[in-house]
Amino acid sequence: MSNDVELREQARRKVASRSAYKGVMFIWSVVAIGLIGIWYATTPYDYFWPMWPILTMVVASAIWGLSVYGRGPFQVKEAEVEKEFQKLRQQPR
Repeated sequence: MSNDVELREQARRKVASRSAYKGVMFIWSVVAIGLIGIWYATTPYDYFWPMWPILTMVVASAIWGLSVYGRGPFQVKEAEVEKEFQKLRQQPR
């Protein structure tokens, strides 16, 4: 029974993490559109400066997405989680 509880908690954390990621991606999309709108309203035929903050958001979202979806070198390793759990367990309350 406790194994099912642990699996459910692990699944809940993954779903929460992915939901947060999708929410932030939506907000970043709105910000990117807003930056492009500001550029277009002020200097539409001048240097396209919104590319720099948008590029930064794309790189950050790619790295975060790799960790959230457990791909590549950014995935959470159970050994690290266990090590941190043991460290927290030993701290006085």
